[in-house]
Amino acid sequence: MDELILSAYGGLELSEVSRSLWEPAIPHLAFFVAGGDAAPVLAAIEGVARSAGLSQSVPVAVLLDEFAHGSRALCDGLQAQGTPEAREACRLLLGLENVALTRIASGYSAGLEETIGRLRRDAEEVSPVDLSTGALKPNEIIEQLSLEVNRCQRMELSLGLLELALEEPAGIEASSRARDDSRMVLHEVGECLHENLRRYDSVGLTSDDGFLLVLPDISRRGLAGAAERLRRELTASAGPSAPRRFLFALAHYDYVDVNAGEMLEALDQSVSRARVVHEPLTWS
Repeated sequence: MDELILSAYGGLELSEVSRSLWEPAIPHLAFFVAGGDAAPVLAAIEGVARSAGLSQSVPVAVLLDEFAHGSRALCDGLQAQGTPEAREACRLLLGLENVALTRIASGYSAGLEETIGRLRRDAEEVSPVDLSTGALKPNEIIEQLSLEVNRCQRMELSLGLLELALEEPAGIEASSRARDDSRMVLHEVGECLHENLRRYDSVGLTSDDGFLLVLPDISRRGLAGAAERLRRELTASAGPSAPRRFLFALAHYDYVDVNAGEMLEALDQSVSRARVVHEPLTWS
Protein backbone atom coordinates (compact mmCIF):
# COMPACT_ATOMS: atom_id res chain seq x y z
CA MET A 1 0.00 0.00 0.00
CA ASP A 2 2.92 2.35 0.68
CA GLU A 3 4.15 1.92 -2.87
CA LEU A 4 0.64 2.48 -4.23
CA ILE A 5 0.27 5.80 -2.42
CA LEU A 6 3.82 6.99 -3.08
CA SER A 7 3.57 6.09 -6.76
CA ALA A 8 0.32 8.04 -7.19
CA TYR A 9 1.56 11.01 -5.20
CA GLY A 10 4.95 11.14 -6.90
CA GLY A 11 3.35 11.59 -10.31
CA LEU A 12 1.26 14.60 -9.34
CA GLU A 13 1.86 18.19 -10.39
CA LEU A 14 0.80 20.17 -7.33
CA SER A 15 1.22 23.79 -6.32
CA GLU A 16 3.59 24.63 -3.49
CA VAL A 17 0.67 25.27 -1.13
CA SER A 18 -1.07 22.01 -2.00
CA ARG A 19 2.14 20.04 -1.60
CA SER A 20 2.83 21.71 1.76
CA LEU A 21 -0.50 20.33 2.99
CA TRP A 22 -0.13 16.85 1.60
CA GLU A 23 3.57 16.21 2.16
CA PRO A 24 3.32 15.68 5.96
CA ALA A 25 0.17 13.53 5.57
CA ILE A 26 1.45 11.10 2.90
CA PRO A 27 3.55 8.96 5.30
CA HIS A 28 0.37 8.30 7.34
CA LEU A 29 -1.98 7.86 4.40
CA ALA A 30 -0.99 4.26 3.57
CA PHE A 31 -1.74 3.22 7.15
CA PHE A 32 -5.16 4.86 6.92
CA VAL A 33 -6.22 3.30 3.60
CA ALA A 34 -5.05 -0.08 4.87
CA GLY A 35 -7.74 0.16 7.57
CA GLY A 36 -5.87 2.19 10.16
CA ASP A 37 -6.76 5.34 12.10
CA ALA A 38 -7.20 8.58 10.19
CA ALA A 39 -6.06 10.66 13.19
CA PRO A 40 -2.37 10.93 12.15
CA VAL A 41 -3.37 12.11 8.66
CA LEU A 42 -5.73 14.73 10.03
CA ALA A 43 -3.28 15.87 12.69
CA ALA A 44 -0.58 16.42 10.08
CA ILE A 45 -2.90 18.48 7.90
CA GLU A 46 -4.20 20.50 10.84
CA GLY A 47 -0.64 21.22 11.95
CA VAL A 48 0.19 22.75 8.57
CA ALA A 49 -2.97 24.88 8.71
CA ARG A 50 -2.11 26.06 12.23
CA SER A 51 1.34 27.13 11.07
CA ALA A 52 -0.26 29.05 8.21
CA GLY A 53 -2.59 30.76 10.66
CA LEU A 54 0.38 31.74 12.82
CA SER A 55 2.44 33.12 9.95
CA GLN A 56 -0.47 34.51 7.91
CA SER A 57 1.47 33.34 4.85
CA VAL A 58 -1.55 31.83 3.07
CA PRO A 59 -5.27 32.72 3.37
CA VAL A 60 -7.44 29.94 4.73
CA ALA A 61 -9.59 29.95 1.58
CA VAL A 62 -6.50 29.13 -0.49
CA LEU A 63 -5.58 26.30 1.88
CA LEU A 64 -9.06 24.79 1.56
CA ASP A 65 -9.07 25.05 -2.25
CA GLU A 66 -5.54 23.66 -2.60
CA PHE A 67 -6.25 20.74 -0.30
CA ALA A 68 -9.37 19.85 -2.28
CA HIS A 69 -7.41 20.12 -5.52
CA GLY A 70 -4.69 17.85 -4.16
CA SER A 71 -7.25 15.35 -2.93
CA ARG A 72 -8.88 15.08 -6.35
CA ALA A 73 -5.52 14.89 -8.12
CA LEU A 74 -4.33 12.12 -5.80
CA CYS A 75 -7.57 10.23 -6.29
CA ASP A 76 -7.22 10.54 -10.10
CA GLY A 77 -3.67 9.21 -9.79
CA LEU A 78 -4.88 6.22 -7.81
CA GLN A 79 -7.73 5.54 -10.23
CA ALA A 80 -5.28 5.56 -13.12
CA GLN A 81 -3.52 2.55 -11.61
CA GLY A 82 -6.68 0.51 -12.22
CA THR A 83 -6.37 -1.93 -9.32
CA PRO A 84 -9.08 -2.75 -6.77
CA GLU A 85 -6.73 -1.57 -3.99
CA ALA A 86 -6.24 1.77 -5.73
CA ARG A 87 -9.98 2.27 -6.20
CA GLU A 88 -10.61 1.47 -2.53
CA ALA A 89 -7.87 3.87 -1.51
CA CYS A 90 -9.53 6.56 -3.63
CA ARG A 91 -12.91 5.93 -2.01
CA LEU A 92 -11.45 6.24 1.48
CA LEU A 93 -9.56 9.36 0.53
CA LEU A 94 -12.67 11.10 -0.79
CA GLY A 95 -14.57 10.09 2.34
CA LEU A 96 -11.93 11.82 4.45
CA GLU A 97 -12.04 15.10 2.53
CA ASN A 98 -14.86 16.88 4.41
CA VAL A 99 -13.36 16.06 7.80
CA ALA A 100 -9.94 17.20 6.62
CA LEU A 101 -11.34 20.51 5.39
CA THR A 102 -12.90 21.07 8.81
CA ARG A 103 -9.58 20.34 10.49
CA ILE A 104 -7.83 22.81 8.20
CA ALA A 105 -10.27 25.52 9.26
CA SER A 106 -9.85 24.52 12.91
CA GLY A 107 -6.06 24.52 12.71
CA TYR A 108 -5.98 27.86 10.95
CA SER A 109 -8.31 29.32 13.58
CA ALA A 110 -6.05 28.04 16.36
CA GLY A 111 -3.07 29.70 14.69
CA LEU A 112 -4.97 32.97 14.40
CA GLU A 113 -5.93 32.83 18.08
CA GLU A 114 -2.30 32.31 19.05
CA THR A 115 -1.27 35.21 16.84
CA ILE A 116 -3.92 37.47 18.36
CA GLY A 117 -2.86 36.40 21.85
CA ARG A 118 0.78 37.19 21.08
CA LEU A 119 -0.13 40.59 19.63
CA ARG A 120 -2.28 41.33 22.68
CA ARG A 121 0.60 40.45 25.00
CA ASP A 122 2.95 42.63 22.97
CA ALA A 123 0.46 45.51 23.13
CA GLU A 124 0.07 45.11 26.89
CA GLU A 125 3.82 45.09 27.33
CA VAL A 126 4.43 48.37 25.49
CA SER A 127 1.24 50.14 26.58
CA PRO A 128 1.50 52.62 29.49
CA VAL A 129 -1.97 51.46 30.54
CA ASP A 130 -2.91 48.18 32.19
CA LEU A 131 -5.55 46.92 29.76
CA SER A 132 -7.52 45.00 32.40
CA THR A 133 -8.10 47.94 34.75
CA GLY A 134 -7.64 50.91 32.43
CA ALA A 135 -5.20 52.31 35.01
CA LEU A 136 -1.68 53.53 34.34
CA LYS A 137 1.04 51.01 35.17
CA PRO A 138 3.04 51.65 38.38
CA ASN A 139 5.99 53.38 36.69
CA GLU A 140 3.66 55.44 34.52
CA ILE A 141 1.52 56.73 37.40
CA ILE A 142 4.67 57.78 39.28
CA GLU A 143 5.78 59.71 36.22
CA GLN A 144 2.33 61.25 35.92
CA LEU A 145 2.44 62.24 39.59
CA SER A 146 5.80 63.94 39.04
CA LEU A 147 4.32 65.90 36.15
CA GLU A 148 1.33 66.97 38.25
CA VAL A 149 3.60 68.01 41.10
CA ASN A 150 5.57 70.26 38.75
CA ARG A 151 2.38 71.66 37.23
CA CYS A 152 0.77 72.35 40.59
CA GLN A 153 3.93 74.08 41.83
CA ARG A 154 4.14 76.19 38.70
CA MET A 155 0.45 77.17 38.72
CA GLU A 156 0.09 77.25 42.52
CA LEU A 157 -2.64 74.60 42.51
CA SER A 158 -3.58 72.25 45.30
CA LEU A 159 -3.07 68.52 44.93
CA GLY A 160 -4.89 65.55 46.43
CA LEU A 161 -3.65 61.96 46.50
CA LEU A 162 -5.53 58.82 47.37
CA GLU A 163 -4.01 55.37 47.67
CA LEU A 164 -6.50 52.52 47.67
CA ALA A 165 -5.47 49.15 49.09
CA LEU A 166 -7.59 46.02 48.67
CA GLU A 167 -7.64 43.81 51.73
CA GLU A 168 -8.20 40.12 50.95
CA PRO A 169 -10.11 37.86 53.34
CA ALA A 170 -7.86 36.18 55.89
CA GLY A 171 -6.53 32.79 54.89
CA ILE A 172 -7.29 33.10 51.19
CA GLU A 173 -5.35 30.53 49.20
CA ALA A 174 -3.01 31.51 46.36
CA SER A 175 -4.83 29.19 43.98
CA SER A 176 -5.54 29.69 40.30
CA ARG A 177 -9.18 30.46 41.19
CA ALA A 178 -8.06 33.03 43.76
CA ARG A 179 -5.77 34.72 41.23
CA ASP A 180 -8.60 34.84 38.68
CA ASP A 181 -10.90 36.38 41.30
CA SER A 182 -8.23 38.92 42.18
CA ARG A 183 -7.85 39.99 38.54
CA MET A 184 -11.61 40.33 38.24
CA VAL A 185 -11.71 42.51 41.36
CA LEU A 186 -8.98 44.78 39.97
CA HIS A 187 -10.92 45.09 36.71
CA GLU A 188 -14.15 46.00 38.53
CA VAL A 189 -12.42 48.47 40.84
CA GLY A 190 -10.68 50.12 37.88
CA GLU A 191 -14.01 50.57 36.10
CA CYS A 192 -15.63 52.03 39.20
CA LEU A 193 -12.79 54.51 39.75
CA HIS A 194 -12.90 55.78 36.18
CA GLU A 195 -16.68 56.20 36.32
CA ASN A 196 -16.53 58.30 39.50
CA LEU A 197 -13.56 60.59 38.94
CA ARG A 198 -13.07 63.72 36.89
CA ARG A 199 -11.70 63.34 33.38
CA TYR A 200 -8.43 65.07 34.30
CA ASP A 201 -7.79 62.94 37.40
CA SER A 202 -5.23 60.16 37.00
CA VAL A 203 -5.67 56.54 38.06
CA GLY A 204 -2.75 54.16 38.31
CA LEU A 205 -1.74 50.84 39.82
CA THR A 206 0.69 50.46 42.68
CA SER A 207 3.34 47.77 42.77
CA ASP A 208 1.29 45.75 45.28
CA ASP A 209 -1.95 45.71 43.24
CA GLY A 210 -3.52 48.72 44.83
CA PHE A 211 -4.54 51.97 43.12
CA LEU A 212 -3.05 55.44 43.27
CA LEU A 213 -5.30 58.38 42.40
CA VAL A 214 -3.88 61.80 41.55
CA LEU A 215 -6.46 64.61 41.87
CA PRO A 216 -5.11 68.08 40.99
CA ASP A 217 -6.83 71.34 41.95
CA ILE A 218 -9.00 69.89 44.72
CA SER A 219 -9.68 71.06 48.27
CA ARG A 220 -9.13 68.94 51.35
CA ARG A 221 -12.88 68.78 51.83
CA GLY A 222 -13.34 67.81 48.18
CA LEU A 223 -10.78 65.02 48.53
CA ALA A 224 -12.54 63.66 51.62
CA GLY A 225 -15.86 63.77 49.77
CA ALA A 226 -14.38 61.98 46.77
CA ALA A 227 -12.98 59.25 49.03
CA GLU A 228 -16.33 58.75 50.74
CA ARG A 229 -18.16 58.62 47.39
CA LEU A 230 -15.68 56.07 46.06
CA ARG A 231 -16.01 53.98 49.22
CA ARG A 232 -19.79 53.84 48.81
CA GLU A 233 -19.62 53.06 45.09
CA LEU A 234 -16.99 50.35 45.53
CA THR A 235 -18.91 48.70 48.34
CA ALA A 236 -22.18 48.84 46.38
CA SER A 237 -20.63 47.37 43.23
CA ALA A 238 -18.56 44.70 45.00
CA GLY A 239 -19.23 41.16 43.79
CA PRO A 240 -18.84 37.89 45.73
CA SER A 241 -15.11 37.74 44.94
CA ALA A 242 -14.43 41.28 46.18
CA PRO A 243 -11.96 41.92 49.02
CA ARG A 244 -13.30 42.10 52.56
CA ARG A 245 -12.60 45.82 52.75
CA PHE A 246 -11.02 48.79 51.00
CA LEU A 247 -8.41 50.90 52.78
CA PHE A 248 -7.99 54.55 51.80
CA ALA A 249 -4.91 56.65 52.53
CA LEU A 250 -5.34 60.36 51.71
CA ALA A 251 -2.91 63.22 51.39
CA HIS A 252 -3.68 66.83 50.54
CA TYR A 253 -1.37 69.71 49.72
CA ASP A 254 -2.73 73.26 49.58
CA TYR A 255 0.67 74.21 48.30
CA VAL A 256 2.89 71.53 46.83
CA ASP A 257 6.25 71.85 48.59
CA VAL A 258 7.43 68.20 48.54
CA ASN A 259 8.41 65.91 45.71
CA ALA A 260 6.59 62.84 44.36
CA GLY A 261 8.82 60.38 46.22
CA GLU A 262 8.08 61.99 49.59
CA MET A 263 4.35 61.96 48.83
CA LEU A 264 4.38 58.27 47.97
CA GLU A 265 6.39 57.38 51.07
CA ALA A 266 3.90 59.19 53.28
CA LEU A 267 0.96 57.43 51.59
CA ASP A 268 2.58 54.00 52.00
CA GLN A 269 3.09 54.67 55.70
CA SER A 270 -0.57 55.63 56.01
CA VAL A 271 -1.68 52.39 54.31
CA SER A 272 0.55 50.35 56.64
CA ARG A 273 -0.89 52.15 59.65
CA ALA A 274 -4.44 51.57 58.41
CA ARG A 275 -3.77 47.84 58.16
CA VAL A 276 -2.46 47.70 61.69
CA VAL A 277 -5.22 49.72 63.37
CA HIS A 278 -7.97 48.45 61.00
CA GLU A 279 -8.98 51.96 59.97
CA PRO A 280 -10.70 52.20 56.58
CA LEU A 281 -9.46 55.76 56.00
CA THR A 282 -6.33 57.55 57.16
CA TRP A 283 -4.69 60.88 56.39
CA SER A 284 -0.97 61.29 55.91
